[in-house]
Amino acid sequence: MKPLVVHRTTLSVLYGRFVLRDVWCDADDEGESRRDATAQVAGASTYQISVPASSFPPSTGLELRVWPGEPAPDGSSWDGYRQLELHCPTGELIVELIACGAAVEITLPQGAGVYGVRVHRRRADTEEFLIELWWRTPLPPADDDEDFYGDLWT
Repeated sequence: MKPLVVHRTTLSVLYGRFVLRDVWCDADDEGESRRDATAQVAGASTYQISVPASSFPPSTGLELRVWPGEPAPDGSSWDGYRQLELHCPTGELIVELIACGAAVEITLPQGAGVYGVRVHRRRADTEEFLIELWWRTPLPPADDDEDFYGDLWT
């Protein structure tokens, strides 16, 4: 199986973390994903993945892979990984740097839905992350947000 999308970038992380979320879901999760990430590779709330990352060294490597189905865990040498779930009502994802905005924007080929997310971390001379995503299910009916659709069509 080959990934549908591969995106590589370097991030300049501020405030000790970056966030993966749907472009439309910009409401604060009141620290839920950040608390869940304490002493782990990443944490999640329904609409946001919080990834603790060092501000030193100043650059962090990130590779995003979007798969047609759940991939086997990456066989490379990683310090750790965590598997999570993310709801994406628009199918448009961003990697957001705290106080700097979107560093990466990706359109998910499978569109809106609930995605499996696996975050891998390696801390060597430079800090590196691999984030793998795959479509799992349609959004639950409770995620059919009237405000979202009202914003689109009115």
